[in-house]
Amino acid sequence: MGVESFARAAFRVIGGLFFIIGGGLLLLMGMIGAAPSFWYFICFCVFPVVGIVWFWRPSLAAALSIGPLISTIALLRYVSGIWSYSRIWAVAYAAGLTISLVLVVVAMQRLRAWKLPVLLSLTFVCCAFGTDRLFTNKVTVRTYRMYVAANGHAPWGDVGPEWQDGSPPVVLYRRVGNSYCYDAFHSEELRQRLTPKDGQTVDVQYNTFSDFGRQRGYNVRSVDGVLLNDDQHTVRDDERFGGQILGDTGEPDCGR
Repeated sequence: MGVESFARAAFRVIGGLFFIIGGGLLLLMGMIGAAPSFWYFICFCVFPVVGIVWFWRPSLAAALSIGPLISTIALLRYVSGIWSYSRIWAVAYAAGLTISLVLVVVAMQRLRAWKLPVLLSLTFVCCAFGTDRLFTNKVTVRTYRMYVAANGHAPWGDVGPEWQDGSPPVVLYRRVGNSYCYDAFHSEELRQRLTPKDGQTVDVQYNTFSDFGRQRGYNVRSVDGVLLNDDQHTVRDDERFGGQILGDTGEPDCGR
C-alpha cells in the first residue's frame, strides 16, 4: 500500500470515527435535555449516519454534513453558558467544531457533483428548523383567579414545609370540583404584596409549554401583576413548589 492510499484510508477511518463518536456524544447531550430545542436534536441524529457514509465516500459524507453542522455552529450563541457550566465541555465543543469543519473542507475538495447532496443537506436542516418552530415549544398563557393564603393556611390544612428561615410559604390555590390546585412561594416581595389580600382572589398567570400538541411543562408567569417568568426566562428566581389535593372526584385538571 502506497503512502497516498494509506493516507486516504486513514482519513476515512478518522473522519468516520470522529462523526460517529462526536454525534453519539451530541445525541447523549440531547437525550438528557442539553439540546436547546428540537431541531438541534434532529440534526445531531444525522452525524452518526454521516460517519458511516464517511467510511465509504468521505466527500459525499462531507457534503451531507453541511446542513447538520449549521446546528453545531448555532450552538455558539450558548458557548458562554457552556463555559460557565463546564470549561471541559466548552473546550471539547470548540475543538470538535473546528476539527469537523477542517475535515469537511478537505473532503469536499474531491467532490465534483456537490450541489445535489449539499441541497439535500440544507433542505433537511430547513425542514427540521421549520418543524421545530411550528410544532414544538409552543407557549400558551392561562389565567386563573386564585385565593391567597399569605400565612400558608389553606382550607385543607397548613401547606409545608416551612422555608429554611422559618417563614411559611405564600400559597395560591383554587378549587376544581372537590379538589384543589395550588402553588406555594418563598418570596418576601409576594408576601408583602399579598398579605393585605389574604383570603381574597388575585389573577395568576401560567406559561404552559407543549410539543406536537402535548403539554410537557409549565411555570408561573405572574402573580397579581408581578412578573415571575417571561416565557422560559426567569425574571424573579423565587423558590416555588406546587401540587394537588385530591377530592372524591379524583385527580383534578389543573390546566397547567
